[in-house]
Amino acid sequence: MTNTPSTACIERDVAPFKVRGLAIPYPEFVPRLYNLCLSLGFKRHFVMPSRAFCSDENQGFPIILLSKHFGVFPFDHGRVGGIMAVDRHGPHAHHGEDSLILQASHVGYDPTTGLYGTYKRPLLERNVISPSCGKITLVIEPYLRQYQFAQQRIFLRRSEKGQYLIKARDSLIDFSSKPITDGLVLRLDRIVKADENNRIVPAATHTTSHSYEVSEHFRNRLYAAGYQWQEGSGEPIGNHLAADLFSFREELHGTDESIHLERNLIEFMPQIVTHKSPQLKAAQINIQMEFARTVESIRQGGAYEGKNLIYLAGLNIDISAFDGNPETTYFVPWAAHIQLREKARQEFLHPLEQDELFAMLMAQSKENVDMADIKEQIGRMLNSPLHDIRTPQ
Repeated sequence: MTNTPSTACIERDVAPFKVRGLAIPYPEFVPRLYNLCLSLGFKRHFVMPSRAFCSDENQGFPIILLSKHFGVFPFDHGRVGGIMAVDRHGPHAHHGEDSLILQASHVGYDPTTGLYGTYKRPLLERNVISPSCGKITLVIEPYLRQYQFAQQRIFLRRSEKGQYLIKARDSLIDFSSKPITDGLVLRLDRIVKADENNRIVPAATHTTSHSYEVSEHFRNRLYAAGYQWQEGSGEPIGNHLAADLFSFREELHGTDESIHLERNLIEFMPQIVTHKSPQLKAAQINIQMEFARTVESIRQGGAYEGKNLIYLAGLNIDISAFDGNPETTYFVPWAAHIQLREKARQEFLHPLEQDELFAMLMAQSKENVDMADIKEQIGRMLNSPLHDIRTPQ
């Protein structure tokens, strides 16, 4: 009899994305970025920047700063939610001798509370506070609702016979005879005790739910978290429904660009909905997914061949005006892909990781002697002679 090797389950994860101590104010970050370009041999006054930001109004000041320090309005490489338009590499590459791409998802932050996800809209009366980024919030909201529902509809209890049970609604259980096609799927294989034939068999059946005896491993896990089992009807599982105990199967909710954002996040949605700051976690994951996809598109395409290029991805943190302080934006670098025209350098064969990239940026001066005077340039335009704009004959 030939033994057929089993296929290993290969899982993907996201890297740690640090924020504390790595956030750089945009008025300081952009000149450092400009000087980094020059330090790598980019031609002064010939660097064409491009940005891939969300379309919110609070992303405007970063764009203005890019214009001031690079002396030209940046090319647009982005879609809503901080998604990269990789089909625009060619047009962008044709607009300058050297190229820079800056990509960022964004999230609001309240420095008085330390909470992420909202922003005070200055052009709305009554101090309206709304999500920032609204697109990311819109994508993850259906999953948050499903998770919060499951937290209150899954119960833990100790029976009169001394059994430790979990009771879940049928709509959350992936039965072999009726698998879940749309919604939250409880990972019972990581929670309950299997029989001698490795079957997951209910200890009790109810009108719209089933009860199962939990495994010793899961019971020990709850004990380590300080959980005390209740008798009778028990109590909702609440925050003990951790990210590794469920997954989602969904028909994507989004349309157009939103679908791409949702595809980036769906695999990691359990980590997002269980995080203390779901919008922050979603933005961090989207940045990582987009960086990997964009680097691959650059390497496989020929748009930037023979050119100097920096593609840098990170997180924009939006801070509303408060206590007399103006609204502002910070940038948290994540990773960078660097290629040079003259010769491939060993240190750039792989993307720069977060700590290395941050150190490289902070080693640059925050003074830019080439910074453009936008007000002066607009004044020159206003004082220039009127041109005769004619219809072609």
